[in-house]
Amino acid sequence: MITSADRGPTTAPTPKRAWRAAALGVSLSALTFAGALAQAPGTTAAVATPEAAQTPAPAPIVPDVTGSVDAAGEAKDEPAAAPAAPDAEQAAPATPGPVEAIHPTDPLQTAVTALLATDGAGQSLKMPAGDRAALIAFYAARNGSPLWLADSRFTPQADAARAKIASAADDGLDPKRYALPSSPASSEPAVVARADVMLSAAALAYAREAWGGRVNPTTISRSIAAGASRFDAAAALVAISASADVATTLDGFNPPHAQFQALRKLLIAKRAERTEAPKQPLILEGKLLKPGVEDERVPVLRARLGLDERPGDLMFDDALAEALSAFQKTKKLPVSGLANRQTIRALNAEGRGADPTSLLVANMERWRWLPRDLGAKHVFVDVAAFELHIMQDGRSIHDTRVIVGKNSNQTPLFSNAIDHIVVNPYWNVPTSIAVKEMLPQLRRDPNYLANRGYEVVVSDGKKTRVVGAGSVDWSGNLRNVRIRQPPGERNALGNIKFMFPNDYAVYLHDTPQRNLFKLTSRALSHGCVRVNEPLQFADALIGDQGWSGEKLGKLVGGKERRVNLATPIPVHLTYFTAWVGADGALQTRSDFYGQDPRLKAALNGEPLPPLPQAAPVVAMPKPEKPVRRAAPPQTQEQQAQMAEQAPVQRPRTFGSWLSNVFGDSSRRQP
Repeated sequence: MITSADRGPTTAPTPKRAWRAAALGVSLSALTFAGALAQAPGTTAAVATPEAAQTPAPAPIVPDVTGSVDAAGEAKDEPAAAPAAPDAEQAAPATPGPVEAIHPTDPLQTAVTALLATDGAGQSLKMPAGDRAALIAFYAARNGSPLWLADSRFTPQADAARAKIASAADDGLDPKRYALPSSPASSEPAVVARADVMLSAAALAYAREAWGGRVNPTTISRSIAAGASRFDAAAALVAISASADVATTLDGFNPPHAQFQALRKLLIAKRAERTEAPKQPLILEGKLLKPGVEDERVPVLRARLGLDERPGDLMFDDALAEALSAFQKTKKLPVSGLANRQTIRALNAEGRGADPTSLLVANMERWRWLPRDLGAKHVFVDVAAFELHIMQDGRSIHDTRVIVGKNSNQTPLFSNAIDHIVVNPYWNVPTSIAVKEMLPQLRRDPNYLANRGYEVVVSDGKKTRVVGAGSVDWSGNLRNVRIRQPPGERNALGNIKFMFPNDYAVYLHDTPQRNLFKLTSRALSHGCVRVNEPLQFADALIGDQGWSGEKLGKLVGGKERRVNLATPIPVHLTYFTAWVGADGALQTRSDFYGQDPRLKAALNGEPLPPLPQAAPVVAMPKPEKPVRRAAPPQTQEQQAQMAEQAPVQRPRTFGSWLSNVFGDSSRRQP
């Protein structure tokens, strides 16, 4: 159960058009207002404006050190880092408010202006081009007036900013990536100007990475399309400069979600205690241990799980099985109560005092990829936990089990909005399933489709009709042939599906295989998310929009019906392998998509392990070529005539063969 402690602040969902057309960037006025708030006594700056749209991930700061005015050249890419966003994608640099007591002839202001001039040293700042343009515009609007120094010394605000950025590790960031300046060694204008600009560049770099992360999520997995709300460098500089509590303002660029805050708190605690935990004795792997078995490893198991010690007692009893079941449930392992190899390895990892900090940092990074505003009412699909939650005003109002994509057909991760529901849906069989699973069976058994309730649909461009499978030459051109499953209890989509149109063609839906929800590990689908008790889910989802589960249930069994939502509801498909429970304890989930090693490597600047291999595509066997009789010799005139009429031959590929057979279909399977 997810409670208000697991979610951050939310706002009311926007209508469909507003959801899709929501602004991609942080509004300058909102960030400026946040900076003004920080000036007022007793208030806290909040720089994260609610974002209702899923947007492309911002370009991270890719160099090892950001903000150094001594490093030459543009920022270059490093493994797993997104390229710097083009200038066209950056918001137009904002013009800060007027700065009092500007003296264009002041030596320090002149030095700052010269540093950031077109041919000045500031052009070598290692940062995205859009950030540099915003920084130059920011100082130009101030006529070069320094932000952080007075009388050649750092102000208290500067000291607070430097301290916050230096402690970036507490936020799951890397402080080595931000080039913090030392106190100016002299009062020379050029030296002071360099220190001021360096601190502004470091603050901007911290804000960008706190906002959108260090890693481009699409480099971690092809299934990730999530992206943080757009970062506005110009507005960030305005908020920072206007703040009277700059440390709070900088901290506000981190995700506001309660689960991120809980992970950060746990990260700080784990780093403090990781050298203090004593190591436990290793449990040897061996034969499966179950109730009624005697084994020398039983006393060690009992001690590890906190059970009473029984010297000389080697019997695996029911109490030990119950303790193992509780441990397996905590670790999101299949709950069996048996000491199998997977469970023993998990116990040993915990007993060796395994350092969870890298896992915590990786999952904090994942929170940066989500919109700042998830929606006052939204659907949260927790893929790694095989769970779905409807959240409203920070608390869960409905929880249920789900079945997600298997490793070879991973459920994609992104944010969207459910805008309609289909009751009694048809299922049009995707090309991949038809080729890999159905055609080989059909070649052996002409009644294969009919026996399983599938229809064969043929179109001549004007009309579409259902025909018998035996009337189709399955070895010929099948461009105008479709296989579909009509509505009914046998339909792979069940009785209802919940639609949020997307490039992956995935959705939430019912299933006739409801017994699978009893399994602990439920990565079984071809990519879509199967929902347990879908009418109850629908009741909690849109009962307040006039469509209760009971009302929808009365439509089941008829023809296909579409129900449009009056107000689209945000949906977030997420993948978190670390979670903080209500008791503050760390919960870990199985990384069955294999993303953690790649994400950890990317955060450490290391080469990425290879992506998991997708399942091979099985093509339909080619039909045997008929025996051809020798043709009579042709005259030169006949040969020339045939050459003129011969069609242009295009290269044949497997993809073009699929298109010819089933049409262009990239739709995901249920």
